[in-house]
Amino acid sequence: MAPMDLLIPRNLVLRVGLGVLAALALACGCMKPAEPLPPAAEAAPAAPKPPDRWAPIILPTADAGPWPAQAAPAPPPAPVAATAWVDEKTHAVHLPARFTHARGVVEWLLSARTRHFNTSSLVTDVPARDLAAALAKAGLAPGKRPRPVDEDRVQPPAGAALEIEVVTKDRQGRETRFPAGRLLSRESDGPPLGEGTWVYVGAETIEEGDAMICVTALSGSLITANLRDLSAMIYWVAKSADPGPRYAATCYASNVPLPGDAGDCELVIRPAGP
Repeated sequence: MAPMDLLIPRNLVLRVGLGVLAALALACGCMKPAEPLPPAAEAAPAAPKPPDRWAPIILPTADAGPWPAQAAPAPPPAPVAATAWVDEKTHAVHLPARFTHARGVVEWLLSARTRHFNTSSLVTDVPARDLAAALAKAGLAPGKRPRPVDEDRVQPPAGAALEIEVVTKDRQGRETRFPAGRLLSRESDGPPLGEGTWVYVGAETIEEGDAMICVTALSGSLITANLRDLSAMIYWVAKSADPGPRYAATCYASNVPLPGDAGDCELVIRPAGP
């Protein structure tokens, strides 16, 4: 068979092409334009998420915001310094004190709060210089200090004789007064001191170069019955017919009961009467 016998007849191709065109034309005439799509429906709101049963519950509160600025707290009031004052009519010196309730050996009637607390009947915050200045304002001049003679004996001090009184008040404001010597004894838990007097010698001072050092302020020894103490301001001197040296006896807390609310008190120091 010759190659040309394999070729498709031209009239057949033409007939097929015309048939396709006719079919397309018929189809175009029958087709309608596409209608526009309907508008998309709005999405439905999402269902609320169920709460987490394990989440902590935090509710909004009115004070959840920042804290308002606050004024700085006022500083505490300055402590009132303890002072001694003088009654110019009676020439009596008044100073605040406090009972220590010490027992056993008690050789000081009054000492600074930071000294001899366990061997003193009373303590005070009044500085030694202030007490000395108040006694000078009351008209008292310093006397002579005790002088050791040997190991056990002392020459007693000499100076202005004083009366010292303890003044207390209970919770109802009732006042109690008694001589300060009642707090001390020559026996352990024994009766109060016998006859005698308090003697003022003044504060002990020494010169150190250009400075004047108050030894009494350093020792804290203000009023004592211990004649071996050479820095106290006031001494208890027992009555005796012999003005010479005497044995420096030990003092103790007496057996006199203290007032019921024995805490704060006042000491009143005045010149002894005739």
